[in-house]
Amino acid sequence: MKVVSLLPSATDIVCRLGLEDKLVGRSHSCDFPPSVLDLPALTSTRVEPYLPSVEIHRSVENILKEAVTVYQLDEKKLQELAPDFIITQNLCDVCAVSYGQVENACKQAFGDQAQLISLQPGTLEDVWQTVKQVAEALDAVSAYESFRNDVEKRTKYIQEKVANLSKKRVLTIEWIDPVYIGGLWMADMVEICGGKPLFSKPGEKAVVLNAEQLQSIDPEVVVVKPCGFNLDQLIGEIDRLKQQVPWQNWTASREQQFYFVDGNRYFNRPGPFLMESLEILAYCTHPEAFPDFGTRYARDCIRLSAGLELPVN
Repeated sequence: MKVVSLLPSATDIVCRLGLEDKLVGRSHSCDFPPSVLDLPALTSTRVEPYLPSVEIHRSVENILKEAVTVYQLDEKKLQELAPDFIITQNLCDVCAVSYGQVENACKQAFGDQAQLISLQPGTLEDVWQTVKQVAEALDAVSAYESFRNDVEKRTKYIQEKVANLSKKRVLTIEWIDPVYIGGLWMADMVEICGGKPLFSKPGEKAVVLNAEQLQSIDPEVVVVKPCGFNLDQLIGEIDRLKQQVPWQNWTASREQQFYFVDGNRYFNRPGPFLMESLEILAYCTHPEAFPDFGTRYARDCIRLSAGLELPVN
């Protein structure tokens, strides 16, 4: 069996199911575990990924205005690999190569010989179901059941710990300029962790907030985790963030409940690492209840000081 994964979350799923050895190709964004970097990359991006957030946003807008795709697919290399399964997505054309591109390339190269697995999760439960979807297609149901049991156990632990704690107002930021609020599964995650999601509802996509909307709220917890940004990139955006949001007026900054999290590995990949993301969010929302999570994810989560300086711990 040969599998090509065209998005990082799918690669995460395949590897968590114990099938890394079946992967023969990946997307340019698939970077975990590090061993997958040895696989040929079948996609590339027209956008420079290390630009500031505002320039990345403008680049994407300009590309879409020209009616071309953000990502390119190496159809020749795909045909050479001749996979049995190709895993793609039909959720966001800005996040990964589009379903239409992959479907057309698959039909032209293989006809009905390669099976296309398309993932389109909206809620947190949808994400767990996509793991099941891949497991069923790749004959790894027992591995999925083990994974799901682990998810249920760890989720229950969080829910029981926060059951009698006050629900905090939580704002998750998915992009800095413009300010996008975390959507889709983020509202589910905030609620599980004992919080009230601001400007976010289960299954609804991320929305942009203007200055007036940002002034109208007072979050007690702020988690900044821009899509595709590792911590170093995010730290480089701290001055821009201060310009974009009225952080001085927010309880979150005064009470040192303002967090930076690796948005490349966590929260934005709808796959197995949402469980680890849930534990990070539990710590951010109620740090006094989850000091063990704070220690476990210390390299991936930074707690800022009252003046949004680095670090407080």
